[in-house]
Amino acid sequence: MVSKTLGHYCVLEQIGAGGMGIVYRAHDERLDRDVALKVLPPGMLSEESARRRFRKEAQTLSKLNHPNIATVYDFDQEKGVAFLVLEYIAGVTLDRKLAGGALLPSQTADLGIQMAMGLTAAHEHKVIHCDLKPGNLRLTLDGRLKILDFGLAKLLRPVAEMETAETTTAPNAVAGTVPYMAPEQLLGQPVDVRTDIYAAGVVLYEMATGRRPFPWVHGPRLVNAILHETPKSPRALDPHVSVALENVILKAMDREPKRRYQSAKELLVDLGRLTTPVSGPEIAPRHRGWSLAILPFVNGTNDADAEYLSDGITESLINSLSQLPKLRVMARTTVFRFKGQQVDPQGIGRELGVRAVLTGRVIQRESAVNIHVELVDVADGAQLWGVRYNRPMTDLIALQEQISDEITSRLRLRLTRAQRKPLTKRYTQNVEAYQLYLKGRYYSDKWTTEGMNRALSYYQQAIEKDPNYALAYAGLAGAYFGVSSQFLSPNDAMPKVREAASRALETDETLAEAHTLLAIVKAFYEHDFPVAEWEFARALECHFGSALAHQWYAYYLSALGRKEQALTEAILAQEIDPLSGTVNWTLGLCFLMARQYESAIQQMRKTIEVDPNFWLAHMWLGWAYEQTGRRKQALANLNKAFQLGGSSYATAYLSYVHASAGSTAEAEKIVSALKQQSQQKYVSPHHIAIAYVGLNDKDQALEWLERAYESREEILVFLEVDATWDKLRSDRRFQDLVRRLGLPRSH
Repeated sequence: MVSKTLGHYCVLEQIGAGGMGIVYRAHDERLDRDVALKVLPPGMLSEESARRRFRKEAQTLSKLNHPNIATVYDFDQEKGVAFLVLEYIAGVTLDRKLAGGALLPSQTADLGIQMAMGLTAAHEHKVIHCDLKPGNLRLTLDGRLKILDFGLAKLLRPVAEMETAETTTAPNAVAGTVPYMAPEQLLGQPVDVRTDIYAAGVVLYEMATGRRPFPWVHGPRLVNAILHETPKSPRALDPHVSVALENVILKAMDREPKRRYQSAKELLVDLGRLTTPVSGPEIAPRHRGWSLAILPFVNGTNDADAEYLSDGITESLINSLSQLPKLRVMARTTVFRFKGQQVDPQGIGRELGVRAVLTGRVIQRESAVNIHVELVDVADGAQLWGVRYNRPMTDLIALQEQISDEITSRLRLRLTRAQRKPLTKRYTQNVEAYQLYLKGRYYSDKWTTEGMNRALSYYQQAIEKDPNYALAYAGLAGAYFGVSSQFLSPNDAMPKVREAASRALETDETLAEAHTLLAIVKAFYEHDFPVAEWEFARALECHFGSALAHQWYAYYLSALGRKEQALTEAILAQEIDPLSGTVNWTLGLCFLMARQYESAIQQMRKTIEVDPNFWLAHMWLGWAYEQTGRRKQALANLNKAFQLGGSSYATAYLSYVHASAGSTAEAEKIVSALKQQSQQKYVSPHHIAIAYVGLNDKDQALEWLERAYESREEILVFLEVDATWDKLRSDRRFQDLVRRLGLPRSH
């Protein structure tokens, strides 16, 4: 259906699929707005009586005008295709959010209240959902919950040939999703508002605990459990669930309809009574409830060159512990925002919403290392554990394993042997190689020419010490990608990224970082989009909690015009790493490329609040201002980006804006300077092309774009979605360039 037209709706991309049809994002050409099209299963409305009934019910659904319910706009049929037109909602579905674990208590209560408000409004109109589940609950970017597909399960139920139960065959072919179905619904008995209340209870259970009430996903055992068994107490799964919340959940989920809440309004009242405990911070549980922030270890050595060691130990602990299934660990870039600050474990813990904080100090003395660590319970400031180690440097790797193991013990995490693997996994036995790798990470995080060059040198030295060191190869790949298009031509840098990432995966196929970097090469250099998609999927399979994988997958999806999916992945990355400048910038870029300029401006401002010196955020904020006609703000931010190190990229957009403002001489002066610089060092041809577009010199712009194509510039993959190139779209030479890129047609 992508690129086809139904009525006056142009289909842009697929954004969902299920037993009740396929959902697409489409553009309403008549009212100039994006909508969601649900294309119903073939043959569902083959009879005129079925079409009349469906149209009548669709009219009823269209009257559900409530902030917590997705609006139904229209129902139509064309060329044998029946479809509903619904409100398009940017955001992430609750099931995707829950993939990272349970929610904060306040989030569970807030989303539960919104869900109950939507149900109350619908039930007052005599409309029952019949398929309430996390996949049908969408969270908007400002935190509002919207219930999708209201009443569709009930509409589809009489169609005998359809089986819409997602995970198992339900008795009497009842429509719905079995893990969320009430006993009476499973038995094919009459349903009423209490059927939706049962499903709401299951959703609340999953939000509070991170798992469904019954572990089976299909088959007779699941059906039998729903009909006859009592689910495990939410507090047994996580003691931080309040008694009041547990009571609400279990009452909503009672097997007997007469013992449940008798209306959504009753459920709403009890949810409204829930309050967050004042005795400590909110706990964001992941399975068993522990969340942890590992603050940057302090370098206690009077030598700045030893900074790599304290930073590296911190990062290594984060990387190993974040892969445990029963522990939520804040990402590196978020906790490193607190580096150099006066440490207040309780205050920082409350700010980050974690239960425990680990602090440490590292002192290196010739061939020995002294490490002092302390684990603090944020709730009351009590020390859970504290110890001082004094070991030879040769014991450094084993010492980090011991610290990780001790943390899991003090947090009383019960792990299987397989689950403990990340704690005992050694990427190298060579301590010298490990130290060189830590130095490489330290300098690559500086994102400067000198820093990247030093990082490359250290990674290569680490590999010389241990030719099978997977992490060092992944670090090398990341450093080469960091200099590509900035300091080196992609033709020089990207093959080295591919080689190093591939070498890392030869040693360790489960390394998410290497899969992510290989996906970047496949997408932005080789233009092999199917393989890139597979590599991104594999990266997230290996480590779903990798902000890096979610971030770059969002970047990739944005380039291909898959706006809905891009925003979803960017939001997931932001939840894992909320204080990362690059993660916040990626979300802003997704808005920008979706041409949602006000949202892009808002998000870029947030990014600058997180990292005031992040030049890319200033540059794209400037470009968003230019697109909305605010030229003064555009020039101010582009100049700031240039001052902060934006080099030729920010300069090119400065030229564009000057030319648009009529300052042709200033714009030409900038272009001349860029071309002169390209004689001494690598300057991206893509950037020079931007400047020529601003000057309306199509021939020069296209000539430099061709040079960018010859250099395999990564940013070219954005050609179809980036407004920078709108002036060239009608030119056949530009269209031919886009064709040669082989971009999938999804927009």
